[in-house]
Amino acid sequence: MQFHRLKLSGFKSFVEPAELRIEPGLTGVVGPNGCGKSNLLEAIRWVMGETSAKSMRSGGMEDVIFAGTSTRPPRDFAEVVLHASDDADDELIVTRRIERGAGSAYRVNGRDVRAKDVALTFADAATGAHSPALVSQGKIAQVIAARPAERRAMLEEAAGIAGLHVRRKDAESKLRGAEANLARLEDLMAGLDTQIASLKRQAKQAERYTELTHKIQSAEARLLFARWREAAAAAKAARAAAEAATAQVTEAQAAVEVAQAEQADAAQALSAARDELADRRDDASAHGHRMAALSEKLDAAETRLADLARQRQRLEEDRSDADRLTSAAVEALARLTDELAASREAVTVAEAARPVLAERAEDRERASRTAELALAKATADQAGVEAEWRVAEAAVEQAEARLTRIEGEAARIARTRTELAASGDPEADVIAAREAAEEAADQLSRLRTKLAGDQARKATLQTARDEASSALAAARAELAGVEREHTALGRDRDARAKREAGRQGMATPLDRVSVAPGYERALAAVLGRDGKSPLGAPPPSQDGRFWAGAAAPAPVADSLLSRMTACPDELSPRLALVHCVDADDGRALGPGEWLVTRAGHLRRWDGFIARGEGAAEAAQLEAANRFAELDAALPPLREAAASAEAEDQAVREELSALQTALVAQERGIAGAIEAERQALRRMDQAEAAKERLAARLAELAASAGDIETQIAVAAAEVETARAARGRLPARDAGRAALEAAQAKNAAARAAVQAAFAELAAQDQALAASRERLAGQQADHAGWQARSSDAERRMAETTRRLAEIAEEHAVHAAKPAALTAEIEAGEDTRNRLAAELAAADAVMREADTRQRAADAALAQVTEALAQARESRASLAARAENEELRRAEMARISGERFQCPPPLLADRFGFSEDALSPSAEESVELEKLTAARERIGPVNLVAADELARIEGEHGTSAQEQAELVEAIARLRGSIGSLNREGRERLRAAFEAVDGHFRVLFTRLFEGGQAHLALVDSDDPLEAGLEIYAQPPGKRLQSLSLLSGGEQALTATALIFALFLTNPAPICVLDEVDAPLDDANVERFCDLLDSMVRTTTTRYLIVTHNAVTMSRMHRLFGVTMAEKGVSRLVSVDLGEAALLAAE
Repeated sequence: MQFHRLKLSGFKSFVEPAELRIEPGLTGVVGPNGCGKSNLLEAIRWVMGETSAKSMRSGGMEDVIFAGTSTRPPRDFAEVVLHASDDADDELIVTRRIERGAGSAYRVNGRDVRAKDVALTFADAATGAHSPALVSQGKIAQVIAARPAERRAMLEEAAGIAGLHVRRKDAESKLRGAEANLARLEDLMAGLDTQIASLKRQAKQAERYTELTHKIQSAEARLLFARWREAAAAAKAARAAAEAATAQVTEAQAAVEVAQAEQADAAQALSAARDELADRRDDASAHGHRMAALSEKLDAAETRLADLARQRQRLEEDRSDADRLTSAAVEALARLTDELAASREAVTVAEAARPVLAERAEDRERASRTAELALAKATADQAGVEAEWRVAEAAVEQAEARLTRIEGEAARIARTRTELAASGDPEADVIAAREAAEEAADQLSRLRTKLAGDQARKATLQTARDEASSALAAARAELAGVEREHTALGRDRDARAKREAGRQGMATPLDRVSVAPGYERALAAVLGRDGKSPLGAPPPSQDGRFWAGAAAPAPVADSLLSRMTACPDELSPRLALVHCVDADDGRALGPGEWLVTRAGHLRRWDGFIARGEGAAEAAQLEAANRFAELDAALPPLREAAASAEAEDQAVREELSALQTALVAQERGIAGAIEAERQALRRMDQAEAAKERLAARLAELAASAGDIETQIAVAAAEVETARAARGRLPARDAGRAALEAAQAKNAAARAAVQAAFAELAAQDQALAASRERLAGQQADHAGWQARSSDAERRMAETTRRLAEIAEEHAVHAAKPAALTAEIEAGEDTRNRLAAELAAADAVMREADTRQRAADAALAQVTEALAQARESRASLAARAENEELRRAEMARISGERFQCPPPLLADRFGFSEDALSPSAEESVELEKLTAARERIGPVNLVAADELARIEGEHGTSAQEQAELVEAIARLRGSIGSLNREGRERLRAAFEAVDGHFRVLFTRLFEGGQAHLALVDSDDPLEAGLEIYAQPPGKRLQSLSLLSGGEQALTATALIFALFLTNPAPICVLDEVDAPLDDANVERFCDLLDSMVRTTTTRYLIVTHNAVTMSRMHRLFGVTMAEKGVSRLVSVDLGEAALLAAE
């Protein structure tokens, strides 16, 4: 199969249709992080049937559909189309499409297929969604971190047994289903046997039940006729009583009409009395409301007059307060006018005195500044003198210190020269170190020679170990297969024995018989269904088929009895007369003789022929013979496995001891190398010490001459500094002038402070005068406003007093008039009370009459109701009896299809001899109880018995077919396991060979190999990696460094790929953990694989070296956020164009 093109539409970030050409050679895919490069690999895996959303970096499978961006809406579907060609060069177009809410759909060349069909198509071509040739990001790390059992899955892919696994799982599933069906069928047959025995008992009960049913039917007819005749008599008597009750109802109706007329007159009189009483009550109520209103008006008038009096008193008080306030305002205004004049004059005087004080302060400030300048000059002069003295003293101290330091250095040089002259001889140390280095080199050479010999012996032992391991694995695999088959057959045998023991009956022929291998079908055909019939004479009461036994006749030539290895005596008569041949030769058979072939074809003397019978029994007999054969084969196989294991153990122990010795030797060599290195280092150190000593002595000699010159120069500098210090003036020469300037400056400062204090006091007094003037002006304005407000309040009070006087005059006359009107209303109230009492007496009299009329009417109405109830009861009774008679007639028609008068003739009983219905009911109950005592009865037991026996025969046939199918499935599973082991073992050897070569090539030396661990069965073992990079010891993958692990895992992946090359190989950033040197090796390996295989390579990379080695490049860009695009460059064509 070859892949040509990959088309994407709506898949993840590839919203627009994009096409990736997959051409021969190396195709690179480049682009920045996050632009969608890995989506191309996931599209290839998805179209080849990937079902895991997690493997697609998605939460659900619908997440592969473009989800939309801020500028693009989401898509409703995603589609990936893979164009390829099969081995016959026929076009193969595989399409997978997913729609939201609808799931995935697959098409191959336009035809709808299942996901399983797509997976098998690619699996047969050594590729698929989980192919080891599709190396995604992190796959190298997964190989490194994987457990041995997980790595075995990669080996299975390389062996191409993924399809075998699928078929084995299908076969195992079918086997489990067949075994479950067989167990259910056996349970069903056991149940059918129980049902057959039960149905025979039920058939006898059904016969007794039918006889009682006929008697019960006759008794029901007698009871029904008796009840019909009694119902007719009772209906006639009830009709006569109902006619008498009708006359009593007519009399009661006349009495009710008279009572109703009297009750109507009393009700009319009571209504008129109630209306008159209501009118009188309304008049009294209206008069009461009017008197209440007059009382309220009187109270309101009195309240208003009191309120007006209080308001007039309050206004008189306000007018007095306003008069007093006006007088106080006049006095305050006169006083404030005088104070304002005095305050203005004081402010004017203070403002005129301030300029004189300010001028005096400025004069004193100028004098103070002059004094400060004089003080500064004196201070500077004194500081200059002191600075010159400090400089001179520092120069003297520095010169003296330098002289002391140089003299100390001269003394140190002298001591050092003396010490170096007294130290040992460096030449002797150099000679001793050189001799030690030569001795260490000799020791290292001897150890390496011995190590090379032991390593050659190790290689020989490793070859022997691999051969012993292969032999042991083969022996264990063969033994494991035989033991599993032996165990399965033993389990089936034990299960049958357990089922037979549970039946607690006599043994069957199949449990006691055994035949020579190859004759199982012949014996099963002869026994047939009787193979499960019990051996021995049955009890007299038991039905069925039994082998009771008889005298055996003389056996015929080639009789089947001669092929039996164990045969019960009961079977000997039949088997003695059976000819057993390879093929039917058409010979004539005597009476009672049979002929059977080894294939199970049966022919009897009477012309009966049977073929294909007894498959289940044959399978059981074959299983028994196979069990015996395996039981005999197991000891030699176990001995062979034990021998191979002992040989393997011996080789491994020798190799382990040699490995331990090699490790010790390597450690000794490492120690010798370290000793040599230390000796050489000591020799170098001795020579360096000799050179350093000579150089140091020369340096000290040169330094001694320089020191003498420096001492003379330093002594001269000391004398020069001391002379310069002596020429300076005295330190206290300017101290008196400085103290006089300081005293004059302090006096000037005090005068300035006094002048400014006097000016500040003047300013404070002026501010207080101005503040006092402003307060007096504000008080004057406030008193003027209060005087105006008091005058306004007095005018308002006078006006309000006039209004209150007018209103008081209006309300003063109202209380007297209202009092007179209330006294006149008392007479009217007394008159209305008398009229109300008279109307109430008339109403009570009418109510008494009404009650009497109601009582009389109720009495006659009750009598009428009783008469009607009696009439209705009698009519209902008559009707019920008629209905009862009609119901008996209906029941008779439905139950017996004839009216009651004809029941006597139909069932043959006399009407005169018929007992009352109660006695007939007792007789019917006795018969019914007798039938009920029989219990539940199956009336169709005979039909069910025939049906169950048919089902039993069908089930027996199905059981035989299931036994044969189970045997075939077990054989198929065994064949698949054997084929899987052989192909996996062959793939392991091929992968191991490729891995050894690729490892040595990638590491430019070293060695490595693969091993199956944790199990002797290759199908269950794990794959472990052992590597020995150049210069290191052999160790497992987990103990290597990170870069070594990456290269080793890369070698394993390519070894798997070379074992079973796939049509396409995708490497997603496999070169990421490699440095530039290893990337070059990686690219060289890719070039060699392109030359040796027809695989097309698709490589996702960020490495510039890898990009330069590609034949063409596809770039994935994301100019629009969230949307990927493909651009391509053919580097081969580009190189040709550049050369032109």
